[in-house]
Amino acid sequence: MCVLNLRAISTLALLVSSLLNSCALASPPPFVSSVPTEITSPASGDSFAPRIVADGDGLILSWIEAIAPSSASDVPATHAPASAPPSAPAAVPAKTHRLCLARFSAGAWSAVSVIASGNDLFANWADTPTVVRSTDGSLLVTWLRQGAAGGYVYDAVVSRSDDDGASWKLLGPLHDDAKAAEHGFVSADSANGATAFCWLDGRAMATSDAHADDHDHGGGGDMTLRAARVAPNSARVSPPSEILDERTCECCPTDLAIGKNGPIIVYRDRREDGTRDISLVRWLGEGWSQPQSIGNDRWMLNGCPVNGPSISAAQNTVVVAWWTGEPDEGAVRAVRSTDGGATFSPVIDIDTNGSIGRVETLLLPSGDAIILWYDLVGKDGIIAMKRLAPDGTLGALHTLAKVSVERSSGFPRAALVGSDVWFTCTARGNGSIRSVKVFCVSV
Repeated sequence: MCVLNLRAISTLALLVSSLLNSCALASPPPFVSSVPTEITSPASGDSFAPRIVADGDGLILSWIEAIAPSSASDVPATHAPASAPPSAPAAVPAKTHRLCLARFSAGAWSAVSVIASGNDLFANWADTPTVVRSTDGSLLVTWLRQGAAGGYVYDAVVSRSDDDGASWKLLGPLHDDAKAAEHGFVSADSANGATAFCWLDGRAMATSDAHADDHDHGGGGDMTLRAARVAPNSARVSPPSEILDERTCECCPTDLAIGKNGPIIVYRDRREDGTRDISLVRWLGEGWSQPQSIGNDRWMLNGCPVNGPSISAAQNTVVVAWWTGEPDEGAVRAVRSTDGGATFSPVIDIDTNGSIGRVETLLLPSGDAIILWYDLVGKDGIIAMKRLAPDGTLGALHTLAKVSVERSSGFPRAALVGSDVWFTCTARGNGSIRSVKVFCVSV
């Protein structure tokens, strides 16, 4: 349990500068400053792309590490099936990657589990692995396996562990096509005897030889949103996948939460005129709803902002938060539903002073929501947080930590355990070295 509480901020202001150094860029920004406790991270070396999820009375952290391969035998991904075409280059690359996981419980981290490693493990600041506990007790982790063509051609695959990470078995791709295309931005959660997955699927897009680092797409088709499930004790993904939206933004992260009636998915949609607003689909018991627009920002953009929404749900209460570039300075917004996502409140502006976005939200047992995002104070980046009450009342703006404004800082990810918010970010060290940081603050 964290020993510090947001409701006692006034007595802690003098401690701020000494406790925020790990993600620090400059002097503390002039906001109300919360003092999170930094937890020693199990990640080592050049680490990035973290995810943190609640797991019973503990948490699970996943991340990617960049490592130097010791030999050519280290290059292929450890979970690549024997039938897969070889994707290792002739020469050993300067760096390869491994996907790691550890569980925090009773005040300590477990041993680090390596899920996959190799130069065909696609490592990206925005399109990150996911981890979920299945209803059968197993761990399911999704990660991206790059195709032989390189660039932004990769499969979204699932690995399963029945022994809490001691060993892993590849279940295969989430998607049911073999096309050389982009499949990623996966979200997952478990309920009602199965684990639901959603992802952005580029099978309808014409492929090109390479894509820029900002996920710019030169294809002529549309990115789509698809879903599939993994049943308990299953050795594979249950085909076929279902198409939920035939045209979406190409590279904004998705999110998925479990409501009273099942999975609810949020994502950034794309209309024919270039409008890129937030949409939602939900499970109705026998099938998926039609996409419904949330917020109606009417943000028109010729390109993907790589800035998706976040959702948190408990029974019929649902909170969705997101960033929009409309108005021009950008805004963090949220809506609330009390009927499982069928209808939503008017839009609530969380922050309209200009920010980076990359929003995360958590629903508390009280019905309040905690919303985190990357904000700007001058040229400095911070992780900001506000509390949103059921009646729409906003709490103070809290500064949790400092982060780089570069894309390499990734997304803030958070999980709730009891009254504690645990969050993780990627900090920049000397040169190009990144490090995964973990913090905890009581709310």
